[in-house]
This record gives sequence, structure tokens and C-alpha cells, in this order.
Amino acid sequence: MDSKIVITIGNPNGIGPEVISKAIKKFEKNQLQNFIVILDDQNYNIFFKEVRNLDFVIFPSKDYNYICNPGEKSIASGLLSYRFLEKAVELIKKKEAKAIVTGPVSKELIVKAGIKNFVDHTSFFARVFNRETFMLFYSEDFCVTLATIHIPLKKVVKQIKPFLVEKVIIQSIEFLKKTKENSFRIGVCGINPHAGENGLLGREEYKLIKVIEKFKREGLQIEGPIPADTAFYKAYTGWFDLIVAMYHDQGLAPFKMLHFNNGVNVTLGLPFVRTSPDHGTAFDIAGKDIADESSMFEAIKLAIKLNKKI
Repeated sequence: MDSKIVITIGNPNGIGPEVISKAIKKFEKNQLQNFIVILDDQNYNIFFKEVRNLDFVIFPSKDYNYICNPGEKSIASGLLSYRFLEKAVELIKKKEAKAIVTGPVSKELIVKAGIKNFVDHTSFFARVFNRETFMLFYSEDFCVTLATIHIPLKKVVKQIKPFLVEKVIIQSIEFLKKTKENSFRIGVCGINPHAGENGLLGREEYKLIKVIEKFKREGLQIEGPIPADTAFYKAYTGWFDLIVAMYHDQGLAPFKMLHFNNGVNVTLGLPFVRTSPDHGTAFDIAGKDIADESSMFEAIKLAIKLNKKI
């Protein structure tokens, strides 16, 4: 299998093309030959025409009635962003690459373009490769893995089962083994305020205790279920290397407060590496040359690091 890394620009009217073009300039020229950028011809001419040592897959805009207009939420841009993803999958399946870095997409515009079953990148790759996947957010300080992702809050309690949390912890351990040179500590959040306060504020935490005790017996340094505010403070001060959060905002609100500009989204459970920046399309600043490329740069860096561990 080729060790190349595929980079999709995401929605072509968002900040994806800009942050990718800025990020790749931070790499050595000999590193660029390891990248394949998937994009449309208009953004190629704007951002990448003068770049050397970089491979491209270029989609003709006219085939999709696409007009490059940064910030415009066009259906054509949504369809193109999905086609970029399909092409990236094709390259992985053909073993022409073994990692994907995805630029930010608009879920709304992809659905409006007729791709009705699209929820997010993580679910897309899970369906295409028939794998159970989990969402992890990485920073050099600490990581967060989500037990559930894009579901309504009222469904969270029903979806969280001991076997699900066990799988999340197992996948988190495998990731930490690739990124941490020394031993690591994991904190598992409760579901209710104060992790249920010993049943006073809810008893859902009791179903997590046996799972956590099992890992403790196996020698893992793990604590929980513990209140989320305590867990994230201990991660912030360096005690925990990774937090397992039970639902989306429980994990991402504190993580993004600290690492909005340099956090990386990682999909666990796939037969290849997939990372992405920890931000969206930012249509409101697209085309203004003010987008921060730090998160995209970190996403590419992490993909390179993980690529070497496969």
C-alpha cells in the first residue's frame, strides 16, 4: 500500500482551500510528494497552481455547475464536497493511499444536494467501510473520546450501554499507544451532574462501574465515572491524558474552549488513518484570507505520525 495521504478540501466555498494551502506551506518540499489534494479546478487555480511536488485530483467545475464564490452556501458546493470524499475512499480502497485528512464540509448542503443519508464524516466512513467508529479529539495536552456523537440529548442515556463504553475505551487505548511514549491515564465522565451523586441525581452511572473496574484489574490507569467538570480540570492540569465523554457537548465544550485553533478530529476504528481540523466551513470568513490554518496543519501532522504506526 502506498503511504500517501489524501487531503480533501471540504466545501470549496468554505475556508478549506485556504487553510490547506497555508498549512502545506509549513511542510518541507520533500514532504509534499506524500500528499494528494482533491479539489475543483477553480480552487486549484486560486490556491495551488504554483505549488510543486504535490499531487492533485482535480474535478471540473462545469460538470457540477459550480461557481467558486467563497462564503456562498450553494448546493453545487455541497455536492462537490461529497464527491471529493467518494474519490478519497476510492484511493484508499485501491491502496493508492492509506490516510485521509478531510477539510470541513456543510452537512446541510450535502443533504440538500441529494445525499440524504449523510450525517457526518465519522458516520460516512463507518458506513462505507462497515466499521464501528468513534470520534476522538486530539491535542498535545489531552484527548477526548465521545461515547455518542450527533444524536439528540434525549437519546443519549438509552444509547449508552456498558459494552459501548468498553469499546470506546479499547479504541482509546489503541490510539494512546500510538501517540504516547509513556504510560497514560484515562478519566471516564459520568452522565448526570456530579456523576449521579451516588444515585441521588440518577443511577445511570452504576452501569459503567463494572466496565471501569474490569480495566483497572487489567492494570490500566483509569478513573470513573467522575463528574465531567472534575475530569476536565484534571485533564487541564495534566493528570489525565484522555477523557471519555458520554455525549457530544459534554466533551467538546471544554475541549474546544482550550483547543479550538489546534485541536484535531480523529476517527477511531477504521482500517486507515482519518483526521480533520477541529472547525467547520466558516463561510462567514471564507475568501478573506484571515482563516487560521493551525488546526489543519496539526491534522496533517498527526496523520503523518499515525501513518507510520500502521
